Amino acid sequence: MTCMWNVVVQFVTVGGDESKLLQHVEPTLQILQNMDSKRDLRMCELQVRYSCLAAKGIVNLWLLKSSQQTSASVLPAVSAGGKKGKGKGKLTESAVNVDEANDYKRALVWLEQTRDTVVECYTVEEKLISVRIYSELLHIWVQYKTLLHQTIGKDFGVAMEVASLMEQCSWEEKDFELQVWTCLGGLAAKQEDYSLSEKCCRTAIDVKGYKKTRRTSTLLAEAWYLLGSALLADSITDSWPMLNTGLDALLNCTRYGIESDGHHLVIRAVRRFWNEVQPLLTSVDGRSSVSTQITHLLKSISSLRGRKLNGSEVSLEESDLDTHAGFLAVLLQLQADRGNWQQCLQEADDAAKYLTKPSHRLIVHRYRILACAKLGKLLSMDFVKYINDEKELSALWKMVAIATSDKLWQFNALQKAVSALRAPTSCWLKVDYIFDLVDWLQAEGFPVNTITQQLQWAISIVIDVQDETCSRQLDYLMRANALIASVHGFGTDQHRQHLLLAVGFATKLIKMSLKAATMTAPENMRVKAVKSTTVPHDSKSGAILQKKISEAIPSTTIEWAEFAISDDVLDVLDNSVLESSAISLETILNPRLSFDVLSSLIDSLQDVGLTPLCFPLLTLQQVLASRLIGLKPLSVFVSLKILKICQDLHLLKAADYWSEYVKLAGLTADTTASIKVAAATKHSLPELQEVMLMQMDVLTELNYYPMARQCLEAAASCGSGTTLMQERLLLKRARLALLEGIIPDAFGYLNAIPKTKKSKKFFAEYITVYADTLLAAGECSQAARAIADGIKALVAKHSGMEAQQLDILIATLSAKHACVIAQTAQHGDLTRTEISSLLHESTARLVKVGHVSNAFDVTRIHAKYLLHYRSNETSMHQAQLEARCLLEAACEVADGFLQEVFSVVKSNDVQIPAVLKAMQIKLDHCSLSLEMLEMWTKNFVKQSVEKSKKDLVQVILEEYTEREKPESVIEWNCLCRTLGDATLCNLLNIEKQMKHCTPALKSRLYLLLGKCKRLAYMKETPQEESSRATRAVQYSTGSQSEDLDCGSNAHKVPSMEKFKMVKQFIISQQLLIDASNHLQEACSIALDGKCLEIAAIAALDLFDLHYNYDEKLAGIYLALYQSCQASRVLYDTLQGSMKNAPTTTLLSTAMQVLLNTSSSGERTMPKLYSDELEQKHHAFRVLEVSSQPSLLLRDLPSNFTVIILQHSADRSYLYGGVLEKPSGGKAVGKQPAETSTQPIMCKVETDAKRLEALLSHARQLTEQLDKYLQQSAYHGQTFVMPDEISSLLLEYNELINATDTYLQPVISRLSKALPSVDAEQREEECVVLLADGYLLELPLEKLQAFDVYSSVSRDFSLQVLHHR
Repeated sequence: MTCMWNVVVQFVTVGGDESKLLQHVEPTLQILQNMDSKRDLRMCELQVRYSCLAAKGIVNLWLLKSSQQTSASVLPAVSAGGKKGKGKGKLTESAVNVDEANDYKRALVWLEQTRDTVVECYTVEEKLISVRIYSELLHIWVQYKTLLHQTIGKDFGVAMEVASLMEQCSWEEKDFELQVWTCLGGLAAKQEDYSLSEKCCRTAIDVKGYKKTRRTSTLLAEAWYLLGSALLADSITDSWPMLNTGLDALLNCTRYGIESDGHHLVIRAVRRFWNEVQPLLTSVDGRSSVSTQITHLLKSISSLRGRKLNGSEVSLEESDLDTHAGFLAVLLQLQADRGNWQQCLQEADDAAKYLTKPSHRLIVHRYRILACAKLGKLLSMDFVKYINDEKELSALWKMVAIATSDKLWQFNALQKAVSALRAPTSCWLKVDYIFDLVDWLQAEGFPVNTITQQLQWAISIVIDVQDETCSRQLDYLMRANALIASVHGFGTDQHRQHLLLAVGFATKLIKMSLKAATMTAPENMRVKAVKSTTVPHDSKSGAILQKKISEAIPSTTIEWAEFAISDDVLDVLDNSVLESSAISLETILNPRLSFDVLSSLIDSLQDVGLTPLCFPLLTLQQVLASRLIGLKPLSVFVSLKILKICQDLHLLKAADYWSEYVKLAGLTADTTASIKVAAATKHSLPELQEVMLMQMDVLTELNYYPMARQCLEAAASCGSGTTLMQERLLLKRARLALLEGIIPDAFGYLNAIPKTKKSKKFFAEYITVYADTLLAAGECSQAARAIADGIKALVAKHSGMEAQQLDILIATLSAKHACVIAQTAQHGDLTRTEISSLLHESTARLVKVGHVSNAFDVTRIHAKYLLHYRSNETSMHQAQLEARCLLEAACEVADGFLQEVFSVVKSNDVQIPAVLKAMQIKLDHCSLSLEMLEMWTKNFVKQSVEKSKKDLVQVILEEYTEREKPESVIEWNCLCRTLGDATLCNLLNIEKQMKHCTPALKSRLYLLLGKCKRLAYMKETPQEESSRATRAVQYSTGSQSEDLDCGSNAHKVPSMEKFKMVKQFIISQQLLIDASNHLQEACSIALDGKCLEIAAIAALDLFDLHYNYDEKLAGIYLALYQSCQASRVLYDTLQGSMKNAPTTTLLSTAMQVLLNTSSSGERTMPKLYSDELEQKHHAFRVLEVSSQPSLLLRDLPSNFTVIILQHSADRSYLYGGVLEKPSGGKAVGKQPAETSTQPIMCKVETDAKRLEALLSHARQLTEQLDKYLQQSAYHGQTFVMPDEISSLLLEYNELINATDTYLQPVISRLSKALPSVDAEQREEECVVLLADGYLLELPLEKLQAFDVYSSVSRDFSLQVLHHR
């Protein structure tokens, strides 16, 4: 076989083809394998040689064909601009057909069988063949695997086995050892075994004794490059030592590459170095760390210039020249970082001498201009060469404006940057530079007229553009008008005018985009509307009937609120070639800036009361966020914003859909996924962090605190970021802890914020949260002091630069300071007049800066303060006059505000928050007027009755003495005489403007109308009102006599007087009917809107109207009043118990929302969650008050006698009543005898102090009894009647007698309606006492009137009793 091999070698050497010997080689190879050649080293080497020859013979034709194609080049992937590409090169591989693949696989079978034999020879027989022979086999095997597109896995162990074999060898030829180790390092790199590649390359580098030739220098350059590549591939963990070592290896590669005249080796290393250091060049520290290495690389690149290779001069490719210029720019930027502007100028001049490409020289020249600007040197000559390139010239002037610190230079440079752009194609860039100039002028405090002139210039440029970019025009016009509005500031006519212009352009932009999508979409394209009850459904399948795009473009406020732009339309906007009117990256050049401008417009619209105009802008934001910006959490933020505005406008159907969207959005999962991919996408973590904080703010406003905490934690997981971001996160945590009621945590977060210089906006927010936390902790004086100190600090920082923003912040904090002082009575050294002046000034400031709705809030607090702090009757009249004057002035502002709003918002089908506040202030004015009128009317009725009993002389004397009363009382009386008609007129005008308002405001309006008519009725019938009052006094004194006859001394009335009396009677009856109708309407609307407080007041007024005429109907209203009061108290109790529960965080979302709803007045809770609570929890169904208590009474057992005992809200009256006997329910126990009980009602005056003493006695007795029972249980005593309890029994009997005495005026009246029973009927009648919370603490069952009944029970109200 050895002789045969010698012949084969001679044939191949002469030039024969291996394929011709294949018929002889393959049988020989088969014999060698069957001979178990692993036992003989010589036979094993022959098998390797024959295998290589057979493999070549099999694929010889295919290999020759493949060699004619383009050879592979292993070079770093560097783009033309020198940007970072992948460090690894790619092999240019030929396509392989089926026959070729079969031949390659056949050759690989021989190679792999022989390889296994070699490995077994080494591992079993411990015999090592020649590495030179074995390396040829491995080379052929790797080549064929690559051509077949088969991966060489790390576990195959080819390079590892060769390395282990080579370590056993001793080398005589050091050049060959260097070559083998270098090749083996390359083979390991192809297998992605970088640790082995590093080991082999280090071994190659450490080889000593080789001849220093060009070939060995080439091998060393290759080894250093492979070593650097291996180290850089393993430095994924950002290990700076390993990264630095890898970069040094690339640097050594360039050194040996120059020695070997291998310019391609140098360029390859330079490219790889540039790609790897790209991330480091973005920071000052990174640039400093690689500056020395870049300097050496620049020397290497410079040494290549002018060299000749094969008789021709070495030339660098375009990308290499870009890399060279990039390295120079890095060094210049490093000098700029260090502030060495003189050195930067000198190096820029030196670099410009040997840079030939104009764009490269421009890069260096920019740094020269920047250095000259910083050094204050003349720049006129430096700009001459750019006079023909206006864009570059303009950009350089803008750079000078940023670099220089001289204000005059900045202004001149910005102006020259704008004026340099003259070509029509540069109009958009010119407008951008004008916006930059406006920002600078605004920051430097230039006059408003100067700034608006520049913006009007920009608007004229945009309007004059006649090209296809229509949507771009609208975008720029929106931004320009938004800037003008912000420059003029809130509260000005110019602000309102340009705000509406900006909103109009934005609305037109989204409508045009939807229309463009309609024109481009196919005919069957559909748009999804809101998945709410307003969406039509198919009657059979239940599927949503979707509209065509042409039909789905909204036109009204409700349609915009219920419009959810579908993915189909977004895909059309994305993928189709639309007209210029559509939104795209080609038309909206800076989508994030446009998004921020839209956010500022939305906030401004809400502040000026034009909230319905926000929906088109929010839809535009949805398109920008989901498609152009491509950040899903930002799109979720817009959805949350829509939900908040729908709730503010009380658009319940739209709010239900968006609530369901939030519930099913999976915010946590989306956020987590976004954070994971943020670093790998174009969106940075700080941007995502800002979006999560925006989400958190809206969720907090929605009272979705668990979701808000999730967003806050997601923002924190994005990293601490800057110092400002750390402080913001702490402040957000403090605010959320405060809202959740965790006061210690809120103080902890606030104390963790460092006491350093802060931005004015952040400082104002910090003061607000800190003051609120102090108020929640009961530290009212400290809160007032903190706000006052914050105002002083902001006033001291007041400057033209941020004057408007500071005015708003100061006005807001001043209003809060005044309200804290007024509401918490923390006056300090301030008098009542000074506090009133402080409140008045804060209101004026808010109106001046345009925050009219906030001014209404302060005005209401001011009025309450004036009415609350009074000492005697004279001051009360004076306080009412002052408060009414204050509210009257506020009503004038409200009328002007409403006129402005309704001139823009034509639709009456929405409830605008600012409009509701204006209506609220007008109702407050009417309410105070009616309160004054009620006091005057009661006094008038009393005086009228007394005058009828006195002679003429006494009447004249009393009228004379009235003139000596204080001026405030006289003024008050004069005003009240004409107050009824004026108040009624105001209420009727308000009713015309209240077509679509909240149930709370509607019910309150009708309540005031009913009260106004009732007071007019009282004035018309003073004798009847006097009789009613006398009747209440009789009951309170315990008298059982009949009603007094006030007309016993009346003389005969002439016929004309009779006519007047009849006319007066008709008018009074009509007033009574109108009052009853208005109060019934108020009660119905309040119950539907869950406004229990207003419903209770209306029900009690209805009781007062009817209990003299229809005691059955009066009893129904008294039961309704008690049900409303009981449900309010139980609702607050349930809410408080849930807040104090240890598992609060485990509550459902609906429960969490309930915890943070208002505990009085109107409970603004999304219908989605209120329905969920009523369906899942019986307690909430019980609390729902029915508007028809008579139906509830009808369902009770017929042997029930229901007695109501209820105090008024101020405990000045006690109401009692026996309701009509139930007739519909089945009796409990024995069937009672037929009894007909007529309902009876009464009302008596009470003493609140007497009731409080009675309750104190009951509570004290309860504590003593509890203490005794605890002691008895502790000592193990049985419950008998010991002597110690006799004193408790005596006190208990005293309490029963005192309760009986207190309730005697009512019980004595009600006992007439109680059914009379004998001994046999004792078991048949059941008495149910429905009492208020005060009386339920007393032993009502032991009253003497109930001794004859065997069953006496109690409950909260008829509503609760019905659900038992």
